Amino acid sequence: MRGKISIVLIVGLMASLCTLTILAQAEEQKSQLYFVEEVVVKPSMLSVHEAAIKEMVDLSSEHKYSYPWYSYNTDDFHYYYVFPVENLSETENIFKAWGEVVKKLPIEQLQALMKNYQSTYEYAKYGMFRHRPDLSYTPESPRLKPEEANFMYWGFCYLLPGMEKEFEKICKEFAALDKSINRPDGWNTFVGDIGTDMPLYFWTMRMKNAADFWNQDEINTKKLGEEKVMELWNRTVALCRKYEYKTGWFRPDLSYIPKEK
Repeated sequence: MRGKISIVLIVGLMASLCTLTILAQAEEQKSQLYFVEEVVVKPSMLSVHEAAIKEMVDLSSEHKYSYPWYSYNTDDFHYYYVFPVENLSETENIFKAWGEVVKKLPIEQLQALMKNYQSTYEYAKYGMFRHRPDLSYTPESPRLKPEEANFMYWGFCYLLPGMEKEFEKICKEFAALDKSINRPDGWNTFVGDIGTDMPLYFWTMRMKNAADFWNQDEINTKKLGEEKVMELWNRTVALCRKYEYKTGWFRPDLSYIPKEK
């Protein structure tokens, strides 16, 4: 689970989906469901795509769109737009509310926005994820403030069918191990739901940048004991049909958080 070892715990983002919010960090926090739109953007169209999203953020603010979203992008040009929801049926309300916003736009502006946005990506898909605070780790005194940590590490564990309980047990062992050394950086666990390649679990961790992430990974691996970390990691991958990781960024400039009334 750790950096050079291929880590998983270290991973343990969203979100954080943290203030990612999304990736919240309170041990007493309840399990939170998220609706996620994944957009695979053409490398040549990154600036156009981001300009379109920023326009959507401005429109959402201007017309008081009621659903917040949190934005992330990975180094392989995938963008993730994450909406906290109460249940599956609420996703329909998200689209309906956005429909009410675009109805207020001049037809020329709407057509230009949609043309620009749709020209920027290869494909888009949707899925649901649930944050599991009981399988996550939150330090008592975090080393970084949320606004200091926009670099993201995601570790995706595609499990063999029927291995969920054993995997969750290992997550709790990792959390207990980190707690034993008062690890100063937290991590969050999410479970894939409808629209994902189940069974799927993934961890997220937020840091200052890539160098900070790998440096802290090395420091904490030494504190924990590489032999113990490797033992847990080997047990983890034995439960997986596939494991992969991605790095990227939380994008507050592409996110929308309605102002409190």
